[in-house]
Amino acid sequence: MKNDTFWSVELGARMGPLVLGTEYEPLLQVLRDHSVDVDRLRLDGTGKLLVQEIGTDLHFSATYPRTLVRIDVQDERLRFGPLPVIGKRVHEILGIFKVSRKATLWSSVDNNSETTELIVSGETAEQSRQLLARGTIWIPGLGLGLTLRDGLVATVHLCHPADAPRSGTGIWTKEQQRLSEVRELPAISLTPTVRNRDRKMVLSVILHLSLFASIGILILWAMQLQRRWDAAPEVSAVVVAVTPPPPSPLPNDITVSFNDSRGAEHRQTLGFMQFPLTPKLGDEVKVRYLADSPDKVLGSVAARDVGFDSALPYGIGILATYSVLQLIVFGTPLRTKRKIK
Repeated sequence: MKNDTFWSVELGARMGPLVLGTEYEPLLQVLRDHSVDVDRLRLDGTGKLLVQEIGTDLHFSATYPRTLVRIDVQDERLRFGPLPVIGKRVHEILGIFKVSRKATLWSSVDNNSETTELIVSGETAEQSRQLLARGTIWIPGLGLGLTLRDGLVATVHLCHPADAPRSGTGIWTKEQQRLSEVRELPAISLTPTVRNRDRKMVLSVILHLSLFASIGILILWAMQLQRRWDAAPEVSAVVVAVTPPPPSPLPNDITVSFNDSRGAEHRQTLGFMQFPLTPKLGDEVKVRYLADSPDKVLGSVAARDVGFDSALPYGIGILATYSVLQLIVFGTPLRTKRKIK
């Protein structure tokens, strides 16, 4: 952005040059003037425009002309005056405005956030901890909403006060104030569903990292094996036996005889697919052998593809194991919470 004023908030009106009520096309020009690439930006089906360069979602009205009705910001450069907001504990931000508790409201965003799940489950004391961990607290009179992650402000919602939620699950309480002032939300404050979800996220990351590491190691091993065979000596060998013998036109096994670099004779039985054409008894063919292990012999076709052919079964095994572990981790449904009656 050109300057820090872009991140300065005027509640109920704007964030920097982004003014609530601005129509879609003029707002794109504002973003363009502030060095944001708008050519790839598109409204989704809900009227949301995701602007990744500034960590912001812009929400437009459903009716035409499309006008800006809400700004959701996750960028750490956001400021209320000189004060940063993102990553701060929620009681610090609420304390800035010195509003009464009755002027606050726990409510979902667009009626589809995680708060909707939280407000219908758990006991009252547990509910406060859940809301601090994952909920959204509003000051409707200012058009300000704060979505939390473990007691810290993760997203700031800016809208006109008339567009702020009017119904929800309660107000900011003294107990929530106390919990927010604690420097760390205990893990026990999270519901089983939230703990299970977080645990599964960690396991998912571990599984993905293990998959990438295993595939990476396998690729390196296959490349080293292929280089070893590419550097192996290539010699002429004579077909001294075939199984089944003539007059069968398609032998399965080919026995070849060759001399290594020291003049020692070796015999090895190979599959017919290791050669470009099925050789006959007495034919001369090309084979490769490992200098330190002359008993390890491959036909010209097999030597060319040995890295891939050797790695393929291991790769299938890795992917199969990964799939099974994914089913184990994510196949168990989360426990359904009891609703408050």
